[in-house]
Amino acid sequence: MTQRIAIVGAYGSGKTLLSQVLSEATGLPYTQGTAMREPIGGEGKHIWNWTSGELLQLTVKRYAERTLNEAAHPAGFISDGSIVHEWVFAKLRLVTGPNPGTEATVDSRYRDEVTAAYEDVADHIGRLAVRHAKTAYDAFFHLPIEFPLDEDNRPINETFRVLSDQVLLPALADTGVPVHTVAGSPADRVQQILDITGLPAVVDIDKALAAVQGK
Repeated sequence: MTQRIAIVGAYGSGKTLLSQVLSEATGLPYTQGTAMREPIGGEGKHIWNWTSGELLQLTVKRYAERTLNEAAHPAGFISDGSIVHEWVFAKLRLVTGPNPGTEATVDSRYRDEVTAAYEDVADHIGRLAVRHAKTAYDAFFHLPIEFPLDEDNRPINETFRVLSDQVLLPALADTGVPVHTVAGSPADRVQQILDITGLPAVVDIDKALAAVQGK
């Protein structure tokens, strides 16, 4: 039975709410990586001012934290995001900067030599993440972009979300782990996941949703 589940998708797609409700409904523990905050040695620096080295430092830090958090639950978990997400964020920030601008594909964008070198390092981390994901998860559940982005999600914007999925989905496919798309309301999404995985609901979905939203 599918027990190690990662809820994936672009920023602001509803991963956290769905992960928490699914955890409440199934009884499987909820896991996540810590938020991408300020880099060690760069306290007080806004995301706009992070250096490429600091961005990679945070990526490795969050990668390690997520790996440890998921390994603490060998019998199963619901992961808010996945080990692959840290690499996606770093790659996009390196290539597009804090303001991605147009929806030009990531591959078509200009890189100077320094950016290309940092991106190469990031991509090696990405290969490690994909390799780890092959055995770390039983299934990915992808959330399409269905809802507008909240104001407090900046500097993430709609273009960044579109590009995120363009980088994320091929990487997930490379893992060989099944990827399912679930859409609709949070309750609809939970029900679809239960139907696909065969996991029993130990708490009614509406009660689980109410419990999470009431926290």
